[in-house]
Amino acid sequence: MELKRLSICLALFVLAYISHCSEARHSLVRRETNDANYDDLQNDEGADDEAQNDGEGNDEEEVAVVAKIVTQSALYNVTIGRTVRLECKVSPANGVVVQWTRNNTNYFIGTQKSYEQDLSSYSAGDRFSIAANSTDLLIRDVRPSDSGLYTCEVLQVDPVKIQHNLAILESPRIVKFTATDNGQLLEGSDLLLTCDVTGSPPPKIVWSRDEDNVNKRLQEDDATFVGNTLSIRNVKRSHSGRYYCYVFNGVGTNQAEVNVVVRGRPRVHISRTVVNSAIGVEAILECAVHDDAASHIRWYKDGHRIEDSSRAYSVSTDGQRSNLSVIPRQDDDFGTFTCEAENDQGSHNRSIDLVQSPVLEDLQVDGPKISLTIHSHQPVEVIELQLKGLDGDTEWKTLNVPVPQSSNPHEYQVDYSLENDLTDGGKYEVTVKVKNDKSWSAHTNPAIVDFESRPQPIQHASVYRSSAPSANSTPFFLVTALMYLLVRM
Repeated sequence: MELKRLSICLALFVLAYISHCSEARHSLVRRETNDANYDDLQNDEGADDEAQNDGEGNDEEEVAVVAKIVTQSALYNVTIGRTVRLECKVSPANGVVVQWTRNNTNYFIGTQKSYEQDLSSYSAGDRFSIAANSTDLLIRDVRPSDSGLYTCEVLQVDPVKIQHNLAILESPRIVKFTATDNGQLLEGSDLLLTCDVTGSPPPKIVWSRDEDNVNKRLQEDDATFVGNTLSIRNVKRSHSGRYYCYVFNGVGTNQAEVNVVVRGRPRVHISRTVVNSAIGVEAILECAVHDDAASHIRWYKDGHRIEDSSRAYSVSTDGQRSNLSVIPRQDDDFGTFTCEAENDQGSHNRSIDLVQSPVLEDLQVDGPKISLTIHSHQPVEVIELQLKGLDGDTEWKTLNVPVPQSSNPHEYQVDYSLENDLTDGGKYEVTVKVKNDKSWSAHTNPAIVDFESRPQPIQHASVYRSSAPSANSTPFFLVTALMYLLVRM
């Protein structure tokens, strides 16, 4: 019994021991597993922290590297139609984005064309590009509208940028050269010349005009210059001519011209104001009209118009010249004849006196010598010369000059010297009038004679002046004769 009870207790003890060992083993395994998971978790967290630290370290390196533009701002002078490359070198170049703008308009961001640029300058789209393997802006077939400031900017936290000034060079071109009323003006009006030009840089203007077949540059005394205009106030006929606009800007030159005609009332010109004739002798009265346009020419006798159908006179007009032929039949046919010209701007006239008295011309003075020409169909009877000293004399001295023979028909040439008539040197006022068998002529306009008197030669006394013996020489000859006789004896 006792043995049976002892065996049962021993068996229970063994079972309890085995159960305890099993639980201890499971607890150890569980603990090792937990420890292993914890270490792995710690290792994973450390790896995450490491990865996070590595990531933060890379960001710090990217912020530290700042791109710079190594190109300097520059001025680009480019001729129209050429290609230009605006440089913008960046260092470092990898991973940077460059933006090109002009006048607050975006052209490119990187190599992508800006939407703003496409809208604002569609026609320039094919001409603008980013040069291959660079950040430079390439512009082909440049135009005047392409000039301006171009900005290259690196897009980063601290942006950097440069600006290039693009100037398009263009030879001067004269768009239009105009004159007031197409260059057809009236005297007294104002002339305005306008020379519209283009070019880059802006051209300078030089104005000139042809004068006496010489191209003369116009100065401030000739006209007023404002910008591309020239103005002349109150123009005269002398302002007529060809005007030039000459432009230059260092790239090239150009020139244009315009013709200006200033029209006014006609101007009548006559070669002789007094014409001599005689009864039955034809006289030709000449008249010329200075006018760019044809004028109507009329003749008058003592204020009365001479009709073209008049038998007493013959009028011959050729363009701007007109001649009146007169054959006096009696004394009343002499008188004052007037040539008048008229156009749309007015009229002008000059008169010619047809006379029987002598007509004097071309009084000339050369030292004490005078000369003049006398026209007279009647014989000349008297040539009277009057002179007066300019040193205070008030009296006129009258001299009669010999009448020369007529060298040409009805023409006398007078040459006379006053040297024998003037005793004192000095200046004298001289005038001449002539009488034919009809009447006296009018006095000539005074002329000035500058006379320098010559000194009289001085005669020195000499014993040899005369070959005849004088009374004082008689004793000398007697003594000489006596001495000669004594020697001979």
